[in-house]
Amino acid sequence: MWLMKFFRLFLPLLFLLAAPALAQSLPPVAACGLPAGGIIAQSVTYTMTADCELTSTLTINSATPKISVTINGGGHTITGDSFTLIFGPDGILNLNDLTIDGQNVNRAASISMGTVNATRVTFTRHYGGVMLNGHPINLTDVLFAWNSSTANALGGNGSAVHARRNTTHTWNNVVMRNNIGNGGAISLLAGAALTTSGCLTLSGNMPYDVYAPAGTTWTDNSTGPCSGTIGNGEAVIPPPALMDCGFPASGNLDASATYTLSADCDLTGVYFISEDVSIRIIGNGRTISASRSGYSFYIAATGSLTLENIALDGVRIGNWGDFRADRIVVSNIVNGMLNFGEARFTKALFADNSATSSASRSVLLAYNAYANGYVSFTGVTFRGNSGGLGVLATFGAVLELNGCIHFEDNSPVNTYVYAGRGGLVNDNRDPSCGSPITDPLVPPAAPSAPREAETICNPHCELPAIPKQEECNLKLGAIGVICRSNVKPPVAQVWRIRANPDGDHLPAVGTFMLAVNQLQLEAVENGLVACSADGRVAARVGMRPEIRHFFEISPKYEEELKIPRRYIVISKGPTWEGKTHHVVLDNTLDGRVFGIVDTYDGPPAAECVHREMTPTPAPTPTRAFAPPVIPQAPQADGSIVHVVRPGDTISAIAVAYRAEQLDIIIVNQLERMGRWIYPGQELLIREPEA
Repeated sequence: MWLMKFFRLFLPLLFLLAAPALAQSLPPVAACGLPAGGIIAQSVTYTMTADCELTSTLTINSATPKISVTINGGGHTITGDSFTLIFGPDGILNLNDLTIDGQNVNRAASISMGTVNATRVTFTRHYGGVMLNGHPINLTDVLFAWNSSTANALGGNGSAVHARRNTTHTWNNVVMRNNIGNGGAISLLAGAALTTSGCLTLSGNMPYDVYAPAGTTWTDNSTGPCSGTIGNGEAVIPPPALMDCGFPASGNLDASATYTLSADCDLTGVYFISEDVSIRIIGNGRTISASRSGYSFYIAATGSLTLENIALDGVRIGNWGDFRADRIVVSNIVNGMLNFGEARFTKALFADNSATSSASRSVLLAYNAYANGYVSFTGVTFRGNSGGLGVLATFGAVLELNGCIHFEDNSPVNTYVYAGRGGLVNDNRDPSCGSPITDPLVPPAAPSAPREAETICNPHCELPAIPKQEECNLKLGAIGVICRSNVKPPVAQVWRIRANPDGDHLPAVGTFMLAVNQLQLEAVENGLVACSADGRVAARVGMRPEIRHFFEISPKYEEELKIPRRYIVISKGPTWEGKTHHVVLDNTLDGRVFGIVDTYDGPPAAECVHREMTPTPAPTPTRAFAPPVIPQAPQADGSIVHVVRPGDTISAIAVAYRAEQLDIIIVNQLERMGRWIYPGQELLIREPEA
């Protein structure tokens, strides 16, 4: 009884005595509503009334029970030259309605360890390590933009988020944009599990959007890209508009496209080629220049950039993916290009490039941090490049010199291999090759409008050479085929296919219908370019409304249609049931197939049928076409084996079985990437069922 009386009398006094000690466990609050630094040793909620600058680390102690710190930002921003929010593995940090801005100050992490719950938050401009390095990280309406890591290695931290081993993370409505370095924007370690739902935007992240190797789980239940406001920024960045030269202004390239330059281009910003995006630039002998000191192009690990017949003046490229260049001149770059992926250069001139750092290179560094570093040069001249370690350097990657290679007046050395890094230079040069390349570019052709007779009577004015079998790989349904020759400027021919009159067991035969070249297309802004005499074959620039409508109602093409491009439509028909088949190409005759549409609206160019055609038609050549590949049925054990027939190609076989060409090549150990296959050869398409 006396003990109860004691507590009644003295317990309030004990609380009063303890109050100063409790108050001392929290650092003093600045005018903005948040401590400028210090140690937080008890659960607390802060409400920001202005932007806060942290002058030192704000540490949340580990304790039992867990300490929970909530920061209600009210739309304000946390910055600071040296701050890091560090809390123990049992701490909880709740962030609401604010921006964490690292200001590009080099630091290991901005937020490290513990549980992070973030709602309506923007994480931006972290530099050096990783923005969020936590245990469970739960996000709702969060934007990560322009975070970067100075490290480059698979399995390392992500530039935006690092998910530790055996941790679980749940995200709803998240945008990841332009986060560069290390394993990717998001890097999962062994046992980590990430679930994404709501909207999800992944754009311009290098090298990967999400690095999720074996032993990790990424369950993507997202419904599509985000829109509106996310965190304290916009979810959607409009795709860059085309400049007068025919290439987009700087920004994120999120849809595959082919661009043909109509003039020289001056780049003022940076281009980010996102994952699974292929960009092709046909230079027409023109120049792309950049005055910035950093990289002008970043290529994601599964993205690609192809350059053809173009000069690069001061343009640096950072590649994690697939970079290919043919007939290019590279000059005036400082500290060279950086290649983490695969790059191939043919018929190129590298001249007057330099390095200002003793640890840099004047032309290119091949780096193997992602275990796929490879660069080849075939028919290339290096002239007057100086400074740094040398012209070409390899840090664990493979450099190949093939064919006719010339090094002229370079310093200090032509190739440099980092000691102890496993780099390799395969010197396959031809010692008896010809003269150095002085200018590999094909100059731009003077534009000229085609005459009426050239446009309309194209099938009969000049008969083209019979195309090679592998060039005729775009089918117009079962009513024709498009052949695209490997010439510059690109040319496309349309042939009618019919059964061989000498027997069904023989190949079909083709009758020439129409030819059109890229110069004709460039002379037409929008509309008909060329057509056959009977009006049953036509080439146009631009999609007619009924064709475009097909793509507009398909979610697959929703984002693609937002990218400005020249659509080229080659059409043939109608068939006996009234169907006209349209193949839509992207920008150029040798560009990718954007899509295929069937309509029931009569011949594609009825206006051509009754025009007077001159001169007198010449005899029409015919040629044999191999029949299409017919898929063969599974065997008793579930495997599929294709027996090659005359005329089969790897590409046609892959299409017939809805398989990947590379998979067929690897499984069957085919040489020369499958170019050499022979009738009667058995190719394994699908393994036996277990």
